[in-house]
Amino acid sequence: MAVLPMKRITVYGLKKDRKAVLEAIQRMGTVEIRDAGDDLNKVDTASFQATFLKASNQARSALEILSKYVPKKSSIFASLEGRKELSEKTYYGFMDSIDEIGRIASGIISLSKGIAEKKAEIVRAQSQIEMLSPWMSLSVPLSFKGTKKTAGFIGSFEGEKTIDELYGIFLNEKDNISVDIDIVSSMPEMTCVLVICGKKDADKAEAILRDAGFMRPQVSALGIPAEQEKFLKEQIKKLEEEIVQAENEIKDFDGTENALKFMADYYTMRYDKYQALSQVGDLKKTFVITGYVPEKDAEKLEMHLSRKYNAAVEIEAVRDDENAPVLLKNNGFSAPVESVIESYSMPGKGDIDPTTVMSIFYYILFGMMLSDFAYGLIVSLGCFWAIRKFKGMEDGLKNSLKMFMICGISTMFWGLMFGGCFGDAFTVISETYFGKTVKFPMLWCDPLSSSMQVLITSFAIGIVHLFTGLGIKFYQCVKKGEYFDAIYDVIFWYLLVGGGIAFLLSTEMFCNMAGLSFRLSPQGAKIAAICAGIGAVGIVLTAGRSSKNVGKRLAKGAYELYGVTSYLSDILSYSRLLALGLSTGVIAQVFNKMGAMVSNAVGDGVIGFVLFLVVFIVGHTLNIGINLLGTYVHTNRLQFVEFFGKFYEGGGEKFNPLKSNTKYYKIKEDF
Repeated sequence: MAVLPMKRITVYGLKKDRKAVLEAIQRMGTVEIRDAGDDLNKVDTASFQATFLKASNQARSALEILSKYVPKKSSIFASLEGRKELSEKTYYGFMDSIDEIGRIASGIISLSKGIAEKKAEIVRAQSQIEMLSPWMSLSVPLSFKGTKKTAGFIGSFEGEKTIDELYGIFLNEKDNISVDIDIVSSMPEMTCVLVICGKKDADKAEAILRDAGFMRPQVSALGIPAEQEKFLKEQIKKLEEEIVQAENEIKDFDGTENALKFMADYYTMRYDKYQALSQVGDLKKTFVITGYVPEKDAEKLEMHLSRKYNAAVEIEAVRDDENAPVLLKNNGFSAPVESVIESYSMPGKGDIDPTTVMSIFYYILFGMMLSDFAYGLIVSLGCFWAIRKFKGMEDGLKNSLKMFMICGISTMFWGLMFGGCFGDAFTVISETYFGKTVKFPMLWCDPLSSSMQVLITSFAIGIVHLFTGLGIKFYQCVKKGEYFDAIYDVIFWYLLVGGGIAFLLSTEMFCNMAGLSFRLSPQGAKIAAICAGIGAVGIVLTAGRSSKNVGKRLAKGAYELYGVTSYLSDILSYSRLLALGLSTGVIAQVFNKMGAMVSNAVGDGVIGFVLFLVVFIVGHTLNIGINLLGTYVHTNRLQFVEFFGKFYEGGGEKFNPLKSNTKYYKIKEDF
């Protein structure tokens, strides 16, 4: 349970070595670089960062395209394998061919872009063919306007028209116009026509057609529709052939995946490096790097930089007024839940690292909520196998699996306590198929028949959890020398809440309701009431001590005393330990009974048992998935809201060193 001490580091070196030093720091990943100060010049690296980010994205795009046309078979556990490790020697070997890799990426992207454009052209051509389909019997181009002595109008009317209806449009006019109408195609939606009249009647004919709802064709084809269709089909065929050729050219790049992955990682590292470079002090012939390094790495880093790059390195203690980054360090039991702390907030100034204390409660609460021996065994063995099988797994994922592995062990313990193993699978299977009743061993009680006993236990665990949080606050106050604050903000609450709980244990009604076999003696009840009274008076008198006005001070104290109701709601929150434990067991029992009912309905022993197994496997898979998620969420909630609320301020900044934030390869500095 510790926040690793930090040291301030300042690196001085010749400008010619700046790039090499930054790259070495990046590969070692032990220094968080901070701005060197306003009194020093800085290098503007924005344009370089944009270039590197573009190149990295280009490599990722090329990889995505290549995987589409040359798919690789991968294991369902590929995400557990982690990144491949590259030594410094291999790193520089790849880097020598980075320009060629860039050309490969550009070529793949260009081919893919060409394929997309050709596919778009095919879609447009197919759309034109579709629009040409009503005009296939037309023997003149759609752009036909007439001859030397005639005017031609090609278009359509809405709905299906007969030839008589079309001629009727012109017969209703006072000045009869001589026209020739040819129906090109007719369908319920529209009627396509070719209208020809004398040149001198063109304007009148056009006005008559317009008034009748005549519409010009939307397709912009200059040739005869049948010939235009033939041309478009030939064009589509040619485009399809070009697409196949481009796809084959992309497939020829098979085997360049590793190079493209390196390019993506390389330019990501350069992007990060130039981001850091913008914070480096830039002098005429030298540079200055400032930042923070964990104390345990400081000496080794200093020796490496001074020996290999002839840099001057200063290691200093962090001042009290500095906002140094936070790095946690815990043992193998507690370290897996550091991610839970990080997802809430890192410890701030004055906070202790609560990981160790929290981890104990975390595992207990998680196991009690899931509380099935078989589920815990599955989770633990699955996580253990994955950790042992995939040695290169990323640290974050490995810690998460370790956390669930320990949570699984806790679940197994509570499963034994409550007698749950796939719910009541032992009983159902033995009664259904063997005519006997065999029960899974139960070391304590059945939550269904002894729910009040389990509920009281849940509240007791919650009280211990909350009081532990107050105890940590007491420790923090004493550590800072705030002894009176420790009394006012912790001891008085211990007296009030603890005294109130003890007093309840002296009442017959509460003990009967809780099913307790003992009661606190009248003398004990009197002492509890006195303690609660002292706590209440103390809170009223001291909680508002920041105010000089006596009236305001007492008013604030009284308001703070009202906060005792929050302790009641906090304690009641631990009823979810019983609720989730019951839901896991009850749902498991439902699936067991469903399987047995299906098996009995079939009658045949073998088929019935197979159907039972299907229901059993599907049902328990769903149950373990749903309840694992619910248990994880509610365990976190009990830490964040109830536990941390009693002592934890947070607000610290996580240690974020300049390192190789790569996706595909681990870059290791040999030192």
